[in-house]
Amino acid sequence: MSTTSIDSQLMSVGKLLAGNYSYCVPSFQRDYSWTETEVEQLWQDITETIDEGRTEHFIGSIVVNNSRKPELQLIDGQQRLSTISILMCVLRDIAKEQGDNQLAQAISEKYLGSLNLRTRKTEPKLVLNENNNQFYQKNIVESKGIESLRQIAKDKQLEKSSKLIIDSYLCLYKFIQERMKKSIDVGEVLIQLEECVRDKLIAIVIAVADEANSYLIFETLNDRGLDLSVADLLKNYLFSRAGKHIKEVQIKWATINRLAENFELTKFIRHYWLSRYESVTEKDLYRKMASKLKTSSDVLNFLNGLSEAAQVYGALENSQSFVWDSYDVNVKYDLERLNIFKVNQCYSVLLAAKDNLPAELFPKVLRMIVILSFRYSVISASNPNKLESAYGKIVKYIREEKPKTAKAIFEQLKEIYPKDTEFANSFAQKSLANSSRLARYILSEINSYYTGNKELVANPNGTELNLEHILPQSLKDLWLGEFSKADPNLYIYRLGNMTLLDSSVNRKLGNNSFQDKCAKAYQSSKLKITQEILDYPVWGPKQIEERQNKMAKAACQIWRLDY
Repeated sequence: MSTTSIDSQLMSVGKLLAGNYSYCVPSFQRDYSWTETEVEQLWQDITETIDEGRTEHFIGSIVVNNSRKPELQLIDGQQRLSTISILMCVLRDIAKEQGDNQLAQAISEKYLGSLNLRTRKTEPKLVLNENNNQFYQKNIVESKGIESLRQIAKDKQLEKSSKLIIDSYLCLYKFIQERMKKSIDVGEVLIQLEECVRDKLIAIVIAVADEANSYLIFETLNDRGLDLSVADLLKNYLFSRAGKHIKEVQIKWATINRLAENFELTKFIRHYWLSRYESVTEKDLYRKMASKLKTSSDVLNFLNGLSEAAQVYGALENSQSFVWDSYDVNVKYDLERLNIFKVNQCYSVLLAAKDNLPAELFPKVLRMIVILSFRYSVISASNPNKLESAYGKIVKYIREEKPKTAKAIFEQLKEIYPKDTEFANSFAQKSLANSSRLARYILSEINSYYTGNKELVANPNGTELNLEHILPQSLKDLWLGEFSKADPNLYIYRLGNMTLLDSSVNRKLGNNSFQDKCAKAYQSSKLKITQEILDYPVWGPKQIEERQNKMAKAACQIWRLDY
């Protein structure tokens, strides 16, 4: 893709909407779709920017096709820009209600419509798609009034997207009124909001001169999952600060971008920042980085570290990476387990451990994280915010103290290590629907424990060993006798109702009776975890709970840390 027809720059919303440019949402783009959740998040971002005295807040990327200037086609970012436009309509209308016609007029001219000097007509700054525009212009831009909009919102025949447009208006109207009630100077509230939108809401605007490139960028932004809006924001900032190191910075960034094909770039940068510098939320990541990386040397040093960390980060999700060739095979097994668990909050800890601790200590930290993740996240499903905070503390401890033993590290984490009683109780109640790989892993570990192998083993091959639901997922009446006082659907995905079977046998069982399953399959299985089912004459809630309680006791021994 040629870059000669592509331009990107950071721009405030005020600058974006200034001048004679207008923005048009192509007819084939989706309708307005933001719900109260997204609108409230935008409102919080704006008010937090004001209340915390921030100089800017990044709202993401806006991609335009500028081949038809002064009309710019919105390829990506129309939901954000549409909602900001609705917000400015609300500000204008409330300014009118407050008798501040000058402010209302200024908002209209600056954000909603501009005078075409040739036609002497006011032309809208934003034109929505074919399905939404007439409703938006007639009811929101032309200002029907709050009571009229409330009545329109009650119309059950209203199209979904039109209802969402009105709901967004009413939602923002409510938020502004609530904020005004808390202030002595209501006029100042309106001005602060307008100034924040004008000067502090920052977007990266990607302008493309031809249609082919504009949609290739659109697909890249939306389909590859790389959070390129944040990445491009960072790239622009780093390049602007690179100075004499610009060539080196460009090469480093290109290397990181290539590696980022295997993971989420924004998440990686945040985890790296956590491991190397300080705790930060994703929302504040850019602001923190911009405040710390001021000189060309700062930028180059940062990218040198980021480039090295990218190799390790990608390897955390690829147990076969060359990064692990010098380690014992158990390191690869533990990385596979984290992949099965689908956890990544711990990556900042692992980056810090790899960067700051002796090589022989890393496998112990990894094992600690595997056991902790299984107990805390997979089985107990405990508060992720508490885990995030604990990981932030341990990362700082590793970075600053560089401990020499695994025990010292565990001492910092033991407050979030679920005790056996808590873990066993959670395990005894655990259900796993749509998690066959995880269930197979758990059952294979328990089977190994039952047969005397207390070491953790790798996940069995799903093509060789199938997950078997003893009480079948498709129920027949012949199964319901033991469930006269309980809902069988509550037991199908309980761990106590699951076992492992040879895949060829499993396909033939279907939803046969319990006695048939025992005779045709369980009796011939070589797996201890399956053979034990033969000890039960019938299969119902009591048997499932009894078996799962036994599993829970074994789990306390399998997934444990003794420091």
